[in-house]
Amino acid sequence: MSSMDFYNSLRKSGEEGIRNKHRGKYRAILGYGKCSIFVGANEVLKSLQEVLATGKIDNVIIETTGCIGLCSKEPLLDIYTPDGKRFTYEFVTADKARAIIVSHAILNEEMDEWLIKM
Repeated sequence: MSSMDFYNSLRKSGEEGIRNKHRGKYRAILGYGKCSIFVGANEVLKSLQEVLATGKIDNVIIETTGCIGLCSKEPLLDIYTPDGKRFTYEFVTADKARAIIVSHAILNEEMDEWLIKM
């Protein structure tokens, strides 16, 4: 097997593993750049982790990402549904984060009043 064949095989295996990990789950992706941390992203992340643990919610994966580029709207939280729809929430607080997760993961509803307005 050539090194290129090995690389392609390894990449395919890795991509398949990621797809399987996310299959049937919501993804909560928190903007976690310097500006978001400054305005409360640490508290939001902690809140997300707590609501999943205390609510025994197992259909959500929490991820963080770097700068999103909308500092004036931070903290930002993206929710991806299992079917790929994206909802972006602005000015997320710890309390809002808990409500957003419960609303999506349990009630299968978005929180219209907190969606980003551009």
